[in-house]
This record gives sequence, structure tokens and C-alpha cells, in this order.
Amino acid sequence: MFIMSHIKNVGCLALLSTGLFFSVQASAADTCDKAYTQTDINKCIAAELAVEDKKLNQSYRDFQRLLNSSEKKQLKTVQLAWIDFRDKACQFSAQSVRGGSAYPMVLNGCLTTYTQQRRVQLDADIKNIRNK
Repeated sequence: MFIMSHIKNVGCLALLSTGLFFSVQASAADTCDKAYTQTDINKCIAAELAVEDKKLNQSYRDFQRLLNSSEKKQLKTVQLAWIDFRDKACQFSAQSVRGGSAYPMVLNGCLTTYTQQRRVQLDADIKNIRNK
């Protein structure tokens, strides 16, 4: 039990050391409380990323519905650039644990944080357009 707790703490420290926000670790801790092996923790964090990605995709579709053809093309260009940035930023942030068993946890934790932030940003943009 102590070893798994230590692994979770090391993972959280690794995420903190990459400059990510504490909310991801808290969120992961809330939903991954019963994950005791690194493999289980990695799977749990990957599942959280899938949930956030699904939410982001819905926000993106909702945003597209509010835009004209030209704006839709612009949003797509921005979104593709953002995805490229997110992926590269997280690969860089996780490089210190590359090759280790915690790499998927750190990488997916980072991806989850950025994905959640982007969704919140898109939702705020949607709200601003609807309030005009």
C-alpha cells in the first residue's frame, strides 16, 4: 500500500514539476482512488483523457454550429494548430519519465489538463457569441 501511495505521489510530483495544474492530480485522485498498480493508474488517467476529449469534441461541434463558413474554416485551422501544440507540449513535459512506467500517466495527465482548458475556453467563446 505504501509503495502504491508513493508511486501516486511521485506521479503527482512529476505532473507538478512539468508546470501543470493541481486540479488534474486532484481529479485523478478522485476517480483513480482504487488504482493501485501503475498499469491501473495509467489506464485510469487514459480513461479521464477520453472523457475530456469527448467533452471537447462536443464543445467544438457546438461552437461550429454558431459560425459561418469562413469562421468554421478559421476555427478548424486554430483547433488543428492547438492539437499540435498540446501534443508537442505534453511530450516535452513528460520527457523526464520517457521510457518509464509512469510515462503514460504523466503524458495523459498533461493532455487531459490542456484538453480540459481548451474545452473551457471554447465554452466561454460559445457563451460570448450567444450573449451578443
